[in-house]
Amino acid sequence: MNTGIWWTVELQKKLMIDFQKKDEKESVLCFCERWGKENNRGAESCRNKLRSLLKGGRITDNIPAQKPEKQEKQEKTSYEQTDKYIHIVCASTRMRSVDDVIEEFKVDMNMWRVDKFKIHPSEGYRKDRKVEWKVVDGKVIHGDVNDTGKMLVVPLYSFEVSFIRKTEEVRARAAALDIIADAKNYAPRYPKIKYEKQKHGVMYEISTPDLHFGRLTWEEETGEDYDIKIAAKMVHSVLDKLLTYAKLFPIERILLPIGNDFFNVNSKGNITVNGTIQQEDTRWQKTFRAGWHLIAEMIEKCSSIANVDVLVVKGNHDEERTFYMGEVLDAWFGKNPNVSVDNRARGRKYYQYGKNLLGFVHGCDIKIDALVSLMPLEVPDMWSKSMFREWHIGHVHHTYKLNNDAMESLGVVVRSLRSLVPADAWTFDHGFVGALRAAESFVWDAENGLVAQFTAMP
Repeated sequence: MNTGIWWTVELQKKLMIDFQKKDEKESVLCFCERWGKENNRGAESCRNKLRSLLKGGRITDNIPAQKPEKQEKQEKTSYEQTDKYIHIVCASTRMRSVDDVIEEFKVDMNMWRVDKFKIHPSEGYRKDRKVEWKVVDGKVIHGDVNDTGKMLVVPLYSFEVSFIRKTEEVRARAAALDIIADAKNYAPRYPKIKYEKQKHGVMYEISTPDLHFGRLTWEEETGEDYDIKIAAKMVHSVLDKLLTYAKLFPIERILLPIGNDFFNVNSKGNITVNGTIQQEDTRWQKTFRAGWHLIAEMIEKCSSIANVDVLVVKGNHDEERTFYMGEVLDAWFGKNPNVSVDNRARGRKYYQYGKNLLGFVHGCDIKIDALVSLMPLEVPDMWSKSMFREWHIGHVHHTYKLNNDAMESLGVVVRSLRSLVPADAWTFDHGFVGALRAAESFVWDAENGLVAQFTAMP
């Protein structure tokens, strides 16, 4: 029910007319309760407006500017929006994360990004009271109020969230959407593949994070050469090895996380999102085109075995460029019934297969320990249906599995994945060498969790 404070002229007139026509036996309280339900207004709001009008108040058009929906369900709310920012302050018993605030206030994350936020858990109180009304033919016959006299403690979360507009991203996205719309019209139609039915199938995850496609290294300087041709050849070789291992199992789905610093830079200035200059192989247009072609070829190879779910995960080198690549792939495979592409703008993605719950994030912007507590908060439905839970992250280019006591008690594993990319001049000079270069794959059984893991080196 909407208990907003605004009343149109027509609604105020209707209130007065209906009040004059009401049955004399019906009390003012019962009338306001019934009328409020029929006209989407709260009983208390009706009583206040009626009291004002009966005392000689003037009927006015007091519709305010646009308000966020469902405002009545929040104990305290302040919503301010301009062309450059949105600022929300609220306290709620329902919302427990920033994503809940985004959903509640319908903030378009294609247009806005979180600038800062504060979350403060506390306790609220309400009376232990239940009210029931018996209504016949639109009239309240009688009502019951059950009040124990006790006060109930209610968990309360206070939020202060600020969003700033993605000015450059919005402009670029507008241009990209026009191109992508045309691409969808010319996307190839793939035939639907009838895969062999598996009696007890499994899901096969293939992860190749941090490829840094476009990076240029020189053997004399770093110990190994690397460019886009070498990278493409290496990826195909490694993928072929991992798909060979897949023949050992009844694969019914393939999960292909991509992104995670797939590209080495974010813009034509050969810099990352944070402005760090990189050594690049060639023109940015050529790198982008060769990059999405490479991913498309990977997807097509995987789809020859089973249906493919592509998960686009942003990185800290190439966040914008990877998003555009995801949009292109979504358009290209839009008419392929065997492939799905998840290119949502969220930085953390989740995937469920049977009792397995997998989280994917690059790992550059968040404390690793926080991932464990975030999982049940952000996807409580998936959490309740899962038994085997893992986070797979990139960024550091080497493997480790983080399991402290808190994580064990929650049943969550945080697994850092290896990278195929060789060291560039900066990483070599700083001594970040020696980690095994490899791609990894995981076999997930719907009932028994992780049953096999494979490693393929270039």
